[in-house]
Amino acid sequence: MDEQTQERAFLPYEQGSYGISDGRGIGLGLNICKQLVELHGGALTVQSEPGKGSVFRFDLPLASSAISSLPQHSLHHGQKTDEAEAGLIFSDNPYGFVPSAEPDPHPLNGEKVSILAVDDAPVNLNVLVGILSTEPYSVTIAQSAQEALELLPTQQWDLLIADVMMPQMSGYELTQKIREHYSLSELPILLLTARSQPADIYTGFLSGANDYVTKPVDALELKYRIRALITLKQSITERLRMEAAYLQAQIHPHFLFNTLNSILALSDIDTKKMRELGDALASYLRISFDFLNTKELVELSHELELIETYLYVEKERFEDRLSVVWEIDSDIDLLLPPLTIQPLVENAVRHGLLKQSRGGTVHIRIVRQDCSTLVEVIDDGKGMEQEKVLQLLSPPWDKKGGIGLSNTNRRLTQMYGQGLSIRSKPNEGTTVSFVIPDL
Repeated sequence: MDEQTQERAFLPYEQGSYGISDGRGIGLGLNICKQLVELHGGALTVQSEPGKGSVFRFDLPLASSAISSLPQHSLHHGQKTDEAEAGLIFSDNPYGFVPSAEPDPHPLNGEKVSILAVDDAPVNLNVLVGILSTEPYSVTIAQSAQEALELLPTQQWDLLIADVMMPQMSGYELTQKIREHYSLSELPILLLTARSQPADIYTGFLSGANDYVTKPVDALELKYRIRALITLKQSITERLRMEAAYLQAQIHPHFLFNTLNSILALSDIDTKKMRELGDALASYLRISFDFLNTKELVELSHELELIETYLYVEKERFEDRLSVVWEIDSDIDLLLPPLTIQPLVENAVRHGLLKQSRGGTVHIRIVRQDCSTLVEVIDDGKGMEQEKVLQLLSPPWDKKGGIGLSNTNRRLTQMYGQGLSIRSKPNEGTTVSFVIPDL
């Protein structure tokens, strides 16, 4: 280092500000190291020459005399001198975490909580993992923004924590890319950085971050901010699941009344069919009100049973106007979010096929792919324009009904990072599909 760099080596500043070739810079480490040494009554110095290397040197008083030499401002209010010694032995602490009382343990709805932490400095990640080791979280680390993007589709994440200043792709850029696929509620993002100017904070929120914490940060504050964001994510997820179950429970009156009329009509001409249709309707209602519909995942068989009873009732009512084709791989053993295929099938029948006087065919296709399962609902009904497709996936907030597909799309996006794909042409039909990755 030249003399100018040596003079500023111990100053806190953002990474890469000196044009270091790999974009890493010196960061906060030397500044915090200097503070720690001085808090112990020592001094940290550097001798360096360009092209020849550097020597960092510090001295520390013996433990018996170190405590008495500690400056008064290093002690917390109400803290005894011997407590200060125990609280200042964080030798690797680039975040400057201050040890504090632990928050009360909590179950977080009893669900597995997964956090993805991104930082180009391994020691920073180690400190963060250590801070969260007492919390009920599963923390996965990534040492670059690109690695984080590759990890995102591999599982469901409850929170992403990212350092702002990273080489190749900053935390701001990473946040913007994530927001192309995940909303603020679907994947909360917490940014950590030493940059604390208002413009930096504005940039973080404009990029799509949910929260922004400047370094050095208090460990307890960080834990509570993380908890608040995870609670937000879980409450949104729970609301979407309950919304889906509520929508399914709101049986369409015309469907119910017309089915009951069909049962009454069959009582005079075919009592066997009457009983079969009555049993199918009872099964459909039982599954529609099943508490399993509020769970995070259900077996594929549960979803298919609901679809089969629904299609049986509709085929009995409309006879030749409705044809059904099943294509399901025999070796599929799948868990999926409840009420994800049923709304697609019902939408295809009600709004695609039965809007035509001739009716048509609905094709349910569930097949294995490389590392995933493809679910498709295909109909040869009336189809629709692309503008209508966009409205189905993102209806206006004040729309009174028709939010079944939107709910399904949002739940799939939250869980797998991608939602529904819809291909449609007027008078040709519609294909709605989604992919469930192997986890």
